[in-house]
Amino acid sequence: MGLTDMGLTNIALTGRELTTQNLADWQQWRQRLSACGERRLLLLAGEQDWAITQAQRLTQSQPDTLWLGQADSVTAATPVSKFKTLLGQEVGALVFNTFSGLHPDALGAVTGTLRGGGVLILLCPALVTWPTYPDPDLVRYVAEPEQARDLHSRFLNRFIKVLAQDAQVLYWPQKAAFPILPTLPPTAPWQVRPDTQGCLNHQQRHALAVILSCARRQEPVVLTADRGRGKSSLLGLAAARLITAGLKVLLTAPNPQAVTQVQAHCTQPLAFMAPDALLAERPSADVLLIDEAAAIPVALLLSLAGHYCCVFASTEHGYEGTGLGFQLKFQPQLLQMHPKTRKVHLNLPARWSATDPLEPLLYQLLALNAAAVMPITAAEPNIRWVTQTELLQNEALLSQTFGLLTLAHYQTSPSDLRQLLDGPELKLAVMFCQEIPIAAALLATEGLTERYPLTAELSLAIWRGQRRPRGHLLAQSLAFHGGLIEAGQFRYHRIMRIVVHPRYQHRRLGSQLIAWLQEQSQHPALNGDFLGASFGASPELLAFWQANHFSPVRVGQSRDTVSGLQAVMMLWPSSVAAKKILPHWQQQFSANIYDAQHAGTLTKEQATLYQALRLLPARHNPERDRKIAHDFAFYHRDLISDLPALRRFIANNAPLRPLSDTQLQLLNALLAHDSEPSKVAKKWQLSGHKAAIAHCRLLLQTFFTAPSET
Repeated sequence: MGLTDMGLTNIALTGRELTTQNLADWQQWRQRLSACGERRLLLLAGEQDWAITQAQRLTQSQPDTLWLGQADSVTAATPVSKFKTLLGQEVGALVFNTFSGLHPDALGAVTGTLRGGGVLILLCPALVTWPTYPDPDLVRYVAEPEQARDLHSRFLNRFIKVLAQDAQVLYWPQKAAFPILPTLPPTAPWQVRPDTQGCLNHQQRHALAVILSCARRQEPVVLTADRGRGKSSLLGLAAARLITAGLKVLLTAPNPQAVTQVQAHCTQPLAFMAPDALLAERPSADVLLIDEAAAIPVALLLSLAGHYCCVFASTEHGYEGTGLGFQLKFQPQLLQMHPKTRKVHLNLPARWSATDPLEPLLYQLLALNAAAVMPITAAEPNIRWVTQTELLQNEALLSQTFGLLTLAHYQTSPSDLRQLLDGPELKLAVMFCQEIPIAAALLATEGLTERYPLTAELSLAIWRGQRRPRGHLLAQSLAFHGGLIEAGQFRYHRIMRIVVHPRYQHRRLGSQLIAWLQEQSQHPALNGDFLGASFGASPELLAFWQANHFSPVRVGQSRDTVSGLQAVMMLWPSSVAAKKILPHWQQQFSANIYDAQHAGTLTKEQATLYQALRLLPARHNPERDRKIAHDFAFYHRDLISDLPALRRFIANNAPLRPLSDTQLQLLNALLAHDSEPSKVAKKWQLSGHKAAIAHCRLLLQTFFTAPSET
């Protein structure tokens, strides 16, 4: 039965079951599939209980089966959100229950654990209703879970369409008979024959030689590959050779499960140590092997590179969690640290045959091969809005635009494709040259949005630290961390990503796109109060945004784990109300910066950053400080963010109930410029960080009569 024949899926609640003959045919077919080294996808579409039962029966003779999402009561299953714990394994069958959420990153990552002869079994609702099913994964793209129920998934529309176009996909709707198993290609039996060193092909032999040679010379190696290329097994082979040669080898990865294949291919004892434990204990070693390196923060990888001779192994498409950061952020810094670093890439499949149809299907489903293209000839560019429906209906436009957007950020993942198609309150502006996208800006509407606005009640709860809904980055951060209580009651269009094709950069096209957006803000297409941006504060980006008249209103406290940069939030006002309030927000921001500068607690990097910002004169609002102090005392506002306002408040106000000298000393210690609550707790014999914060709230409550005071 073809995938497009969907009528039977709505006939009845019960469905057909597997027969003994079906199972016998299935087992024989699986054996032939293993012989040719290919993998296949089986789609079970219907009710969840029916699909789980059939999948369980199809895999009951396959002990190395992974279940992702809900299973039956006797089957061990991994929650979809925990998919990263499965990386580094090799299995013969994978059951992915999409009723638990079709997480694109999980699908891409875990499918790579399937070896030749393996089957990916997707459990899903009837295809005609799947795009409107309340997919739990959609919760990641909305502020409140109930908002996901109203979404129609364009991502799933496209997903079904791609599956329907692939003749190798097996489709079993609930009311139909078990599908006829297709004849497999009459190729010579696929055999993986390791050589005397254990390598499966010439690329692995070359990579092994590079690792061994660089280990002797104490030079780092970066080993990259798509999934299924045998990089983990190669690390195990290298470890065995190095240990036999008398070298001490350490092994690390994001989690112990990720190194299963490394240890399985090492004939010598090879213990695992977590990355943070390595840096804390710093055991001696000649070589450190790091598998799934892209899942480890860049700063941590660089620290390891500073202490050990490392072999960094990572997949190329970045499912592990930091996307292109490993390629775009880490590797250039590693080369600066160690100019003789060698890079080796594996692209020959080792876990399955080169004729395997599942991998190209997965690439198409998740747009992993999406790439920006160049126009044939130069022409005057034009800018227009592109809708999500247009992207769904035009695969070439989707591929070119998504490929362009991946160049804009180092944390792109397959989930970004789903957000692009399914995310509510998104707008996409594209600059075309001969109908080819050469620049794009992706915007998210936040705060007082049209469809799901922040209510006054929710905004107050965010300000007080009682609620933290997904999304609304600018509104939430400016309210809770920035101390701007009214921030939730404006509409922001946050520019999530802006990118210009590399061949068209340095022509001011980015500024031209920003100017077009600023012009659009005067029209209904972009009606709101602010255009905004939040980005890692590199000198180049600061100069770009400030040159386009965006004003800084907040600097983040921590550094990005990949870029190592602090986040800066900037706004450009479009409405009358926004133009009126923004100077007050900027002055409050300047006052907080002045507080840190006056105390002399800024690091060199922070001082350089603040000097690059165009600030208004510092001016604080005593009533705003009082409100911050009150709601810190009686609710759950953040101490570190509120420190400048709290210091100003106690300097200008007396407690209503006298504090003892000891209490005053404790309060001053907790509000000191360089305060660390955990250290204060230790010095004052409190139980820990939380106890120190609690004491700070109690002491500040003495400045007020009641929590209802405004």
